[in-house]
Amino acid sequence: MLTMSAAAAAAFTGRRTNPSPEPIRAAFYGRKNRTDTDALRLLARQYLICEQAFRGRVVMTRCFYDLPSPVDTATLRAAGLPKKDGGWNDLAASLTTPDPGFDLIVCDQMERLSRDRCVAFARERLAAHHCVPIAYATEPWDPALEMLTAARGLTALLRRSVLGARHFVLGREV
Repeated sequence: MLTMSAAAAAAFTGRRTNPSPEPIRAAFYGRKNRTDTDALRLLARQYLICEQAFRGRVVMTRCFYDLPSPVDTATLRAAGLPKKDGGWNDLAASLTTPDPGFDLIVCDQMERLSRDRCVAFARERLAAHHCVPIAYATEPWDPALEMLTAARGLTALLRRSVLGARHFVLGREV
């Protein structure tokens, strides 16, 4: 049996023994049914609430939100909204990539996914299927989410394995 110290193992694998903690990368998702100035202000408020609720725990890396009609970039910026990466469909499409650029989706509250509970639950299931949990600013922080950065590499490996194959089998190859 071969044994080696933690320092030797780190040198052998090229990994640091005490890595600095990586931040949890989060994607914001918000939604409004109107596009007037007040609706844009309320959407910006959703983003701010998430930013404040998760401050120190996550870094917002992507921003997705849906509006019923297109709004020009200048108007969105004037309302205080960050650059838009797309809406829910774009967020869902990015979930299928090996590294979507986020480990967690944050929303102000569950109704922001959809007011239709069936749609909201379907969106939660889709995110969970791709190993990306959803956290809501209106709910207490789940300490289990702290493991997301440690699981990032494993999650990416699973995504590549699942996406690269037509089927996914746990266990030994025969």
